[in-house]
Amino acid sequence: MYMRTVARVGALAGLAVALSGTVTLGDPFVPGDIVVYRVGDGSAPLANTGGAVFLDEYTPSGVPVQSIPMPTVASGTNQPLIASGTAVSEGLLTRSTDGRYILLTGYSTTLPADGTISGTTAAMVPRTVGRVGFDGSVDTSTALTDFADGNNPRSATSTDGMQLWVGGADGGVRYTTLGSRTSTQLSTDSKNIRAVDIFDGQLYMSSQKGSIRVATVGIGIPTTAGQSIVNLPEFPVTGTPDAFFFADLDGSPGVDTLYVADDTVGGGQIQKYSLFSGSWVASGVIAAANVHGLTAVVAGSAVMLYATTSGLDGITGTLYTFTDNSGFGGNVAGVVTTLATALTNQAFRGVTMAPVGGAPPCTGDCTNVGTVSATDLVTMVRIALGGSQLSACTMGDTDDNGRITVDEIIAAVNNAATQCPLG
Repeated sequence: MYMRTVARVGALAGLAVALSGTVTLGDPFVPGDIVVYRVGDGSAPLANTGGAVFLDEYTPSGVPVQSIPMPTVASGTNQPLIASGTAVSEGLLTRSTDGRYILLTGYSTTLPADGTISGTTAAMVPRTVGRVGFDGSVDTSTALTDFADGNNPRSATSTDGMQLWVGGADGGVRYTTLGSRTSTQLSTDSKNIRAVDIFDGQLYMSSQKGSIRVATVGIGIPTTAGQSIVNLPEFPVTGTPDAFFFADLDGSPGVDTLYVADDTVGGGQIQKYSLFSGSWVASGVIAAANVHGLTAVVAGSAVMLYATTSGLDGITGTLYTFTDNSGFGGNVAGVVTTLATALTNQAFRGVTMAPVGGAPPCTGDCTNVGTVSATDLVTMVRIALGGSQLSACTMGDTDDNGRITVDEIIAAVNNAATQCPLG
C-alpha cells in the first residue's frame, strides 16, 4: 500500500511539473517568519559567473528553519534561476499583495555562466522570475528575453502570483505574466531600476540614477506602456535607495510612513519619512551598514523592521532587525540588531516576510459540469503534496475534511468530476 501511494504521488508530481512548471521543493512556510535571498552553497568562493540561489527561512529571533533551493537546471517548464555571486544590487525580494507568494529574479542558465553573468544578453540568457508559494512550491517558468538585457535583473513583484512587474539595471519597469517569455516596458522615464513593489494599490519603484529615487509608476497598478514615473513629493533626489516599505500609521486611509534602505549614505541607513500635507518629510535614520533589503511588520503604531546587507563586496551577509515605536511622524533613531550572518562562500541579498496560506483561487469545476481540467488536477496535486488545508475552495474533497488526498485525486480523474463548494 505504501509503495503504491508513493508511486501515485510521484506520477502526480510529474504531471504537476509538466503542466504548470511548479514543483514543491520545500516545506510550507511558517507565518511571521522572515525569508532571505541567499547566493552560494558554501562549497566554492562566490564569483561573477554565477551562484546557486536559496530562500532561507528564519524565525523572528533569527533561528534557521529551512532553505529552499532554486533550480540550477531546466526541468519541465521550470527554468534555472541563478544569480551573480558578487552583484550586491541583485536579489531583492517581495511578497505578493495577496500574501501567498514570494517573488525573486535571476538568470536562466546553468552554472557556471560563460563569463560575467550580468553582461550576457537576455536573448541568450533569459532573466528568470521565480514565484515561491506559501506551501514551498517553486515556479520558475517565467524566463524573459527582453528584461535587464546585458545587465542585472534585480526585483519582481505581483498582486496574485500571475501578474508580474519586474525591474532591473536596464529596460525600466516592465509588466508580464507567469510563464511568459516577453514583457511590456511601462515607461521610458527611468531605465535603471532597483526595487519594484506594490503598496495600497499603487506600483512604486526605486532608482539610484538621475532625478528618481523612490517614485510612483503611473496611477495604480498599470500594465500598459506610456506611464509616467514621478518621484515622491519632496523626496530627496540624491542618495542610494534600494528596497523600501510603506506603512499606514496615522489611522486615516492611505500610506503615510516610508522606510528606505539606503546602502551607502552614512555608511548605510534605514531612513524614515512621514507624509505631511502631501510632502514626504525626513523622520530620522537607523544605522545599518550597507543595508540593501528591507521588509517590515506593522503592529498598531509599532513597526518591526527586518533588513539585509551583502557588504560592500557583495560576498557577505547580515540579517538585521529593529523595532520603531515612534509612530507616525515620530523621529526614529538607533542601531539595528544582528539576527543572522551568512556563512563562508555565501551572501545575503533581499528579505521579505514569509508567504501565508489560505484557499487558492477556485479554478475547479465550480459550475459542476463534470469536467476536470489540467488546471484542476495541478491545483489538486499541489494541495495533496503540500498537505495544505483549504478554507474556501475544497476541490475534490469528497469526505469534506478540508484536505485533499491522493485517493481523492485518483477518484476525480477516474470519475471526471470535481467538487468546488464555496464559502
